[in-house]
Amino acid sequence: MVSLFMEGSSIEVKRRKDVAQIKKDIARNTKELFAQKGYGATSMEDICTINNRSKGSIYYHFKSKEELFMYLIKLNNEEWMDSWLEKEHQYETSVDKLYGLADHYVDDLANPLNHSINEFVSGQVVSQEMLDEMLSLIRIPYMTYERIISKGIEDGELKPEDPQDLMHIINGLFNGLSTLYYEKDLTDIRRLYKKGIASMLVGIQQLQP
Repeated sequence: MVSLFMEGSSIEVKRRKDVAQIKKDIARNTKELFAQKGYGATSMEDICTINNRSKGSIYYHFKSKEELFMYLIKLNNEEWMDSWLEKEHQYETSVDKLYGLADHYVDDLANPLNHSINEFVSGQVVSQEMLDEMLSLIRIPYMTYERIISKGIEDGELKPEDPQDLMHIINGLFNGLSTLYYEKDLTDIRRLYKKGIASMLVGIQQLQP
């Protein structure tokens, strides 16, 4: 009985992993489609074709195109965060990490999915449920920003300000400057991001004796 139960449990865990991987595969296969055609112009038929799956198979994993796209945004944000965590050790101090985050943010501005995300956000009638989900996705980097700031305060690099306040200021700086992607080249945008961090540090950096 015990061995049968354990075998059944293993099969169930494997099935769940398989389903999770299929969802990721569908989302990643569809990413290029959304990037090329935009959210609105991408049909369920297009999604089925690029994944070589029937509508029933797609709808088994995602209730709608909207749900699939929200899942893709989640994967995109998590991958952005994972990519930062892999390189964070390259920066020694919290101040260096803030400049590194600015570079990391600029590197992602050319992500082909960004245009579709902007189209999706501006073109949807947003329910409270969707709004809550979108806010949770936006907040994915918050803990990392706050952790870096708190460490900077602890190490005496930054003044003892409220870490959450500074986190929101940094987030606003990064998001606000991202609109320049349609006006300036990435070299100039990168310069402005670094200038923004430098300007902010004038007010919060602890002067060393």
